Parts: sequence; C-alpha cells; structure tokens
Amino acid sequence: MERIRMRKILPIAVSVLAIVFVVSAKEKTFESIWAVSPLTIDGLVSDWEGSPLHMEKKVKTEYAFRNDADNLYVLFKFNDLKYLSSIEITGMTLWIDTSGKKDKDRGIKFTKKKISADEYISILEKQQGPLNDEQKKNVRARASYFISQAEVVDKKGDPLNQSDVADAVNGAAFNVSVQQESVTYEFRVPLKNLIAALSESVEEPAEVLEVGFEWGGLTEEMRREYMKGGAGGDSGAMGISEGGRGGGGAQSVGFDGASPEGLTALRKMTKKYSFWTAVRMAKNQ
Repeated sequence: MERIRMRKILPIAVSVLAIVFVVSAKEKTFESIWAVSPLTIDGLVSDWEGSPLHMEKKVKTEYAFRNDADNLYVLFKFNDLKYLSSIEITGMTLWIDTSGKKDKDRGIKFTKKKISADEYISILEKQQGPLNDEQKKNVRARASYFISQAEVVDKKGDPLNQSDVADAVNGAAFNVSVQQESVTYEFRVPLKNLIAALSESVEEPAEVLEVGFEWGGLTEEMRREYMKGGAGGDSGAMGISEGGRGGGGAQSVGFDGASPEGLTALRKMTKKYSFWTAVRMAKNQ
C-alpha cells in the first residue's frame, strides 16, 4: 500500500520540481535595453542611466546589458576589490552561447597588452596616418604603453589563430574606470560579427543569449615568473596587487623565492571566477 502511494506521489513531486526549475530559470533571464545610439566605451556609467543593474551576490558584482542591431554592450562593476583576483593579467573573457546550453563555443578575451613605443607609433600611423619627427619623439618619451586587446579564444581560454577569426572581433572594445571602492569595466561585443565569423551556417543572433563571465586564475606565465624568483632568476620576486587593483591604491604583495607555501598563497590570491546569465535581447522599437 505504501509503495502504491509513493508511485502516485512521485510523479507529482517531479512535476513540482520541474515547475520550480522553470520559474527559477525565467527569473534569471535579464532584459537588455535597446541602445538608441552607440555607447562610448570609456568604463564610465554615464551612458547607462535607466539600465537596471543585476547583482551576482557570490562575487559582489553588478552588471547590465544594452544592445543594438550589431553589438552587445556590457557594464560590469566590482563592488568588492578582492574579487578582482588577477584580472589585470588574465583579463575578462565573455562567452556567448545561442543554444541555451552554456557552451563555450564563442569567446572573446579582453586584456591589456604592453607594447613598446615603436609598436605604438606603428598602431597610431595605421589609424591616423604618418607621424612627423616631433610627434614620434613625444611618443618615445615613454618606454612602453598599454593598449586594449580583444582575442577569440577556444574552450580552454587559449587564443585561436587571430588571422583566421579577425572578423569576429571587428568592433570589439573595452575600458576600465577606477573609483574609490569599486572598479567598473565596460565592453562592446560585436555580436553580429562574432556569430557570423564563428558559425558554420548563416545564423541570426538569438532572442535569448547565455552570457558567461570568466576572469582570474593562475596562468602558466605567472607560475613561471614566480618560479624564477626561487631559481635565482633575474626577476627576483613576483608581485601582484592585493585585490588585483594594481596602481589603484591597493596593497602590493610580493613573493620572494619559490616555496610550496608561497605558491599556495598565490593560488588563493589568484582564484578563478566564472558565472553565466541569460539575456533577452532588446528589439528596435
């Protein structure tokens, strides 16, 4: 008799769980706002008035979305500096999935790249035309520069051959602004170009996208740099900013020499973070 009752109750319980799951999934689908005009990617919130901010409580971040016919714009704000981790080195990867399965088939990694003054001159001349001697002299007054870089990556986060996927990042951009107690990132994802370049067939952007955020972690380059300090290398020691906010007032923490304890501490400070969220794309009214 007890078994008969359980057989009747179990399907009902399963149905209730299914309903709860669907409701939860719907609650986590956030609305993008239509961008009437292109946003200036400066890391500031001035263009985001009226856009609802959504919170990821586990990492104390807030984010918002806007879109137009070609691009997805993302505002991402860190309200607790410890969750920045090693983002200055690893950058932020945005995964775009149109299947609803949270697949890492399309990813763009946004990072800052250090280049020499001559490399910077080459970039400026491609953008603006030839520089005169005085302009070049002014540029060379600094030994190096940091530029924003966007790369298409595979599921492991490793860059693909960028010459093969150059169209996918055509129009990609990001910028950062530092406030007293927070750090704000702003991204432009060239959604139409990304999907067209990485799809085997003609595919239109989906009405609902799964967007994944991923940053932090201990890279192989960081590990090698750390090990140099313990192997008598000329680097001497590896230093990263506590909370990941280099040059922004955070305390700098150095690791002199390689040791198991130091490597464990480094791993804790460079924890990898990631999460996904569903976004309903706005339509032009």
